[in-house]
Formats: sequence, structure tokens, C-alpha cells
Amino acid sequence: MEVGINYKRISTLADLRRDLPFTKEVGYFQTGTYGPTPDSVVQVVASAMRFEANHGPATSTSREAMREPEERARRALAALLNVKHRELALTTNTSQAMQRVMRALEWRPGDEFIVSSLEHVSTTGISWELERKHQVKVITLTADQGDAVFLEGVKSALSPRTRLICLSEIASADGRRLPVAETCALAHEKNVSVVVDGAQAVGQVPVDIRALGCDYYVGSGHKWLLGPMGTGFVYASEDHLGAFNPDYVPERHPWTVPGTPAQEPSARSRAEIGTYNHALVIGLGASVDIMASIGLSAIEARAAQLSKRFRDGLLEIPGVKILTPLEPGTSAGITSFMIQGYDRARMEYLSTNLWDKQRVVVKAQWLTAPPRAELVAVRVSIAGFNSEDEVDRLVEGLRDEIAG
Repeated sequence: MEVGINYKRISTLADLRRDLPFTKEVGYFQTGTYGPTPDSVVQVVASAMRFEANHGPATSTSREAMREPEERARRALAALLNVKHRELALTTNTSQAMQRVMRALEWRPGDEFIVSSLEHVSTTGISWELERKHQVKVITLTADQGDAVFLEGVKSALSPRTRLICLSEIASADGRRLPVAETCALAHEKNVSVVVDGAQAVGQVPVDIRALGCDYYVGSGHKWLLGPMGTGFVYASEDHLGAFNPDYVPERHPWTVPGTPAQEPSARSRAEIGTYNHALVIGLGASVDIMASIGLSAIEARAAQLSKRFRDGLLEIPGVKILTPLEPGTSAGITSFMIQGYDRARMEYLSTNLWDKQRVVVKAQWLTAPPRAELVAVRVSIAGFNSEDEVDRLVEGLRDEIAG
């Protein structure tokens, strides 16, 4: 017996847009926070949950029915990222995945952790705890002044005490692409590991973890991949799997029959503990299938086209300062900008008015952690499913609000 997961095949961005019913009314520019889940993926999740409910989740019928589609989903994600199946474990989000990496390392007083200045607030929180609990020295490198400045900072900061470097492939704060491959090369010359935050990259642009050369990579399923809420992943390279044990899983399961050989460790066996939602995993696989069918290069190109249209419109509005790099290839679908004289309260008011009057959704956010009053911006996430009309409506709404 099989789970009913024969969802409609989506091979173009036009198909995808039709599978997102809310786009008929809403200009959605918040994919960098929560990506909308296509209707067909929702149906897949519902079908899988209904199957378990109808047949009993612990029965052999349900277990057998879930095994194959779940395995396909896991392998599809691994293929999308160009990693081995055993190097990948699923989590509930990027922040949890980053915790898995940090907890797998045996931190000692005096160790050094290098982090870019554009990392997500949850990573900042982790760095504070490393300082507090393990007396780790955290070195924050300026990342918003170009690749050359950042890479020179990496060279200067690397020392015999450096344990780990953390940077995003695409920065959450302003959407710029950071020099991941170059950073990994510098770090590995000194035998230092690198963890990459891919929350804003996976599903937005093609991601080849193998080509990047990083040791760990974390990401979300519920952002640009448009997967179900509560899905994420952590990659640990094969070379690190032996020491990758964030949840203290024993080498041999307590119920292993004596004399049975120990299983080879995998990211999944070390980082997925206890019960999880099979339906969400299968739904994530459906989202991955959609992204792969459309093609990440096509998605990236469409978002770049729409982003240029949006940024060109912004440049014509007095008082607007775009923080995202404008040169081709230096950013993706995220555009962050400040408005002269606007504090966080005014930014929030602007966002509310855009929703009330134009039915477009954007985000006002701090650019630093801890927050600095003068560094707050509007972040607009433009995805491949967005349209020219939505972009123009947003530009017109911003022009009216700022002029008023």
C-alpha cells in the first residue's frame, strides 16, 4: 500500500505561482523569513498524515508506506546540495542545525571562534554562550565592506587557537553573497573548520556544498525551498562524521545484540534523536522536487531580473539608501534599504501601511545584534514566483508612504 503523494508536477515558475493561491491578492516579499508552501506540498503533507491516522502510525502498514517516500525525500535533498546521503541530517530549522554543529565541538577555554558581522541573530546568541560557558574568544569580522576586506580579516584572525569559522553564503541582513569558497580555502590551510549558514541560499540560488569546500553547512526547508514549516538540515562532511556527535549518541545502541558489528556513523544517526514528523519530511521532498524541476538557475535569474527592477525603482525615491550590493552577482533576491530619518517605529509603521493599503508584505529589522537604534532597515525578499506587477505596486507604495 502506498501513501497518496501524486502531487501535480510543477516545472515552470508560472506553474508554481498558480500553486500559490494567495498570490492573487498578496504581494509576498517575506520569503527570506517564511516561504509560502505550495498547495500541492500541503496536500502531500496532509495525505501522509491522513494515511498514518487511518492505518495507525505504529503499524507495519504505515511504516512500510512511509519508508520509501521519506527515503526519496532525503536523497532528493542530498542531490540538490551535491552531498552524500549519509552526510545529511534533518532538523526543524537552521538555528537548531547550527546548534548541532556547535555542540559537536569540544570547546576549551582560550579557543577562538571567527564569525562574520552579518550572521543571523541566533548565531550571535550562540557566540555569547560560547564566551560565557566555555571562555571562547569570539572574533567578529567586518563583512559589509567587500570580499577583499573580509578575506584579509580572515587571514589576520586565523591563529593556532582558531577552532571554527562561521559565515553565511547569503547574508540575512542585506542579501550580499560572502566569499565562502575562498574562506574555506584559507581556513583549511590552517586546519580550521568552516560552518556555512545557507538559510538564505538554498532554494534561492544553486548550492553545491562539495564545490564550496566547507566542513558543515546548515539550512532551512521553510524559506526559499518553500517547504513545510519546521524543516531544516545540517550537513557534516564525511571527514568529520566520526567526531560529529552533538547529542551524545553511543557508538552502539543500547539494544544492539552482543556481537553485532557497530554501524558506521552518519549525520542522521548522530543528529536525529527520537520521534519526528514523517509527513513533513515527505513534504520537504515534494518541495525539493518542485525546485529541481523548475531549476535553481531559472529561479535565480528570475529573482535577479525582478530585483533589478525593484532596485532601479528605489534609486528614484529621495531619502532611500540601498545597503545591498548592486553589482551583478554580488547579491541575490534580498534587498535591504534604509530611509533617511526613519527609526524602527517609523519602519514598522511603514510596513503596516504597505500591508493595509497595498497588500504587500515586507519586513523591518535590525541590522545588528545587539540592536543599534540608527541601524534598522526594510528587507524585501523577492522570489522567483513574484511578478512585475507586485514589484511595481511595492515601489509605488513606498514612494507614496515616504513622500507623505
